Amino acid sequence: MLYQIAGVIIDSEFHLPFPSDFAYNPAKSINPADAADRAKADVVLEEGGALPPVDNAFDAGSLKICRLSEGWLFQPAGKEDAGLIANEDYTRLRLVGTDVALAEMGSQIEWLIRTALESFLIRRGYVSLHAAAVEVDGEAYAFTAPSGTGKSTRACAWQEAFGAQLISGDRPLIKVGRKVDDKSIAIDGIVDVPELFGVPWDGKEKCYRNERYPLKMICEVRRSDRAYARKLTFEQRRRLLMQQSFVPMWDTETSAMQMINIIRLAETAQIVRIFGGPLPEDAQTMRTILDHNQLKEEEADMKAKSGFILRNVVGEHVLMPTGDNIGKYNGTIVLNDVAALVWEKLQNPVSREDLIAAILDEYNVEEDVAATDLDKLLETLKGYGVIEE
Repeated sequence: MLYQIAGVIIDSEFHLPFPSDFAYNPAKSINPADAADRAKADVVLEEGGALPPVDNAFDAGSLKICRLSEGWLFQPAGKEDAGLIANEDYTRLRLVGTDVALAEMGSQIEWLIRTALESFLIRRGYVSLHAAAVEVDGEAYAFTAPSGTGKSTRACAWQEAFGAQLISGDRPLIKVGRKVDDKSIAIDGIVDVPELFGVPWDGKEKCYRNERYPLKMICEVRRSDRAYARKLTFEQRRRLLMQQSFVPMWDTETSAMQMINIIRLAETAQIVRIFGGPLPEDAQTMRTILDHNQLKEEEADMKAKSGFILRNVVGEHVLMPTGDNIGKYNGTIVLNDVAALVWEKLQNPVSREDLIAAILDEYNVEEDVAATDLDKLLETLKGYGVIEE
């Protein structure tokens, strides 16, 4: 059966657990002439064959990846009798193992296939972004943030406020764009404006839409009692995309291609950091800010170093080293309530001005007093060596 994800055609012997909307439809194809018959498929998925012997593995947490002479073997951690083999460029995929072993993998098969397909898509100029994406007036907005920060909540608020349609609750694809003399032309299949695509895999929203829209904006979500948005430097945009995009670290060649994709996306997409609440009225305020380009200027970020944990011990906030840092740092650091709030915000890159705003949101204090106290705290934390710019 033929399937289509973004601009990629898949010919599969295995019945993929994808929604019917992702069955190949020439009328919706980006390049219908390129998929006129099965021989033109970009990726072929077959079934059958025994597991090859392996003697090395890349541990990717719940996924085990073994290097083969022909490419890669993907297996769920702890599953030794079945898996998925991909060749070097992920154009030929094969499910291997006994029928019983494959049946026991259940939904894990889809996960292995998705990993291989996302790796292939990188080589075609796509970025798989950890984001919730909505369509408003024919354009796509992608809300990205670490898990639990509120990207799905922001997407829901925009749905209520503007009748936005959810494109994907997690991991939409973005076709990287490139500007050429500010003209709308395509070069080597790369369009000048990034486009966002729905995918047949999703998070808790279970949204599966085989749709494409021009990408209006990527918004990094931050919680705040006040609504504003900030421009990001190129390096901040690149770093955000690195943190929030799928990168196959076991494959140096494809990872390098993803670095190029990320740099191009950072150059061509509008990417901002938005601060505000989770309600529809907050969404309305934020869209007004974005539509009128009322953005604060870029500011340098700072961030807490890894290897420290904040604990509440008998009513006190105690910053404790963990792991290798236990031997490097003598004792613990006691923080007051304001310092504990600042440390929480420092878990993600944040500017000095935005830290001041967070303090003003939480405490009834004059701005100049908050700024003075914050500067003293930051100097103290830098002295301890627990934050970095």
